[in-house]
Amino acid sequence: MPPLRHLLRAATASALLWAAAGSGWASTPQPLSDELLGALQGAYTRAVLPGEQADRHRDLLATVLQRVQRSHATEADFAALVAAATKVLDALPPGSGEPAETFRTAMNAALRSFDNYARYLDAQAYSRDQASSGGSFVGLGIEVETSEAGVRITAPMPGGPAARAGLRAGDLIVQVDDKPLRGVALADAIARMRGDVGTQVSLVVRREGSDDFTLALTRDTIRRQLLRWRMEGDALVLRLSSFSGPVASAMADAIAEATAQARPRAVVLDLRGNPGGLIREAVRVADTFLSQGAIASMRGRTPGNERSWQADSAELLAGLPMVVLQDKSSASASELVAAALQENGRATVMGQRSFGKGSVQTTYALGEGRGAVKLTSALYYGPLGRTVNKAGVTPDVELLTTAPDAGGAPGASPGPALQVAQGHCGATGLVTHAAATDAALSCALAWLRAGSAEAFAAAFAGAAP
Repeated sequence: MPPLRHLLRAATASALLWAAAGSGWASTPQPLSDELLGALQGAYTRAVLPGEQADRHRDLLATVLQRVQRSHATEADFAALVAAATKVLDALPPGSGEPAETFRTAMNAALRSFDNYARYLDAQAYSRDQASSGGSFVGLGIEVETSEAGVRITAPMPGGPAARAGLRAGDLIVQVDDKPLRGVALADAIARMRGDVGTQVSLVVRREGSDDFTLALTRDTIRRQLLRWRMEGDALVLRLSSFSGPVASAMADAIAEATAQARPRAVVLDLRGNPGGLIREAVRVADTFLSQGAIASMRGRTPGNERSWQADSAELLAGLPMVVLQDKSSASASELVAAALQENGRATVMGQRSFGKGSVQTTYALGEGRGAVKLTSALYYGPLGRTVNKAGVTPDVELLTTAPDAGGAPGASPGPALQVAQGHCGATGLVTHAAATDAALSCALAWLRAGSAEAFAAAFAGAAP
């Protein structure tokens, strides 16, 4: 039985947290206070094995929360954050938790309670995160999105361990090693699949139409191919998979290489499945196709997170008709590019409404060996001052896999100007044989070759899928 003083201290902390964060009578966000911090540190100390590691992580609680208070894009309710972390800690038998793992679990529960993209990274995870931002990482070679029961594969990377093992887009990973992924944040699930080169990881995979199955994969170095290009007839197709590396310079090189071989008369910028990356690269890519006008602005709570970008006078492929392809997985930096080109009238956006992540994350180092914390530090806005956050970029031409909707619900947000069944575009003579196997690309090329919106609409709008 724990000593009476421990029970009294726990009761006092619980009462403090209930009074600060309890059932709706805190009408405004509660700032970080010594009382809240002390309550959290007390709950942590009771939950973990005592020792030097416990003392160090107890002090780290203050460092992380103070960084949140200084740098987050919104005003955090620290009563709610502390309550979320304390709920995790109180579930452990006293003195049983491993200090580092308990800290990571409790802190990430607190951060996720108000910011889906916030995350604490221990020193090892921080090192891997820095390495992956350079265009390569150690892992399984899959692009994934969150799902209620786990993480869903959106695309296996060619030649990676997952592709070699036969994993497909749409497969659902429900368990990594012996740990289920239900309810686990996407960043934490990805961290579980990362590791050192040559180490093994076991996945339980759920595939539609079959029973769950288990695969053992060996982690390998994955080198992202950020950009691929090809000519489809007289249209230059630029496919960007991510903005996590020097994409803008790679794009300039690709355009130079393509124009040395042929004379493009139209451009398709393919951002489907692109999860985003570095905002500076997104701004540079948008600027590649603009000679004037606003590109984007960024707004946060601190002067350091306030910025706007304007296009310079240099423009590549000036005057060529352009389509930006996007889908529901196009997010963040890719949405910035789509919005900039759409709102400046430079390109027609085609596909589905994008994901709706109009926020900027910054990783703040916490000191040698202490890891880092990743926080939403700002929201970004398009040239017209609109945010895509939680709204996405609405395409000018929506590509449908089901029959077009005759009308939207009353009060719904404005929809696309045109809806087209994407499967119909490849059935014409307007696209090449290679593009005909890609329904969305077929529609983009058909739009460019139709010569006008009216001609395209007459050919395709309202056609049954």
